[in-house]
Amino acid sequence: MQAQKPKIASVETQMQRSKNIGRTMFIFIFSFVMSIPILNMLFGFGIVIFLTMPILTTSAQRAVDFGWLLLGAALCMFGFFLPGIFSGPTSSGFFHGWLLEVFLNAAVGWFILASRLGHLFVKSASEA
Repeated sequence: MQAQKPKIASVETQMQRSKNIGRTMFIFIFSFVMSIPILNMLFGFGIVIFLTMPILTTSAQRAVDFGWLLLGAALCMFGFFLPGIFSGPTSSGFFHGWLLEVFLNAAVGWFILASRLGHLFVKSASEA
């Protein structure tokens, strides 16, 4: 039998990679789901309701976190109306509005949910 080859990456590196992949997939899924109008409303309300409890229970800066949460919700609801705002006599305006909505949702997912409110998704050492 051959000896087992050593791993190329350490356990810490593998954990960091999995966190990065998970965060990236979350942003892609968030952007996709928020691009469909009815899912935008349902999923958006669900995120606001879901994140309210971790903010109330674990956040040390509740007012700031609620501010970021409400800003993200307002931006996503504004993005909900972008295809209608840009629609005109051709369908290309609607498509451009939809693309802007996708980019806005991706920005909200990255800058607000993954960065500013990302500490709500990480378990502390005492909980693990």
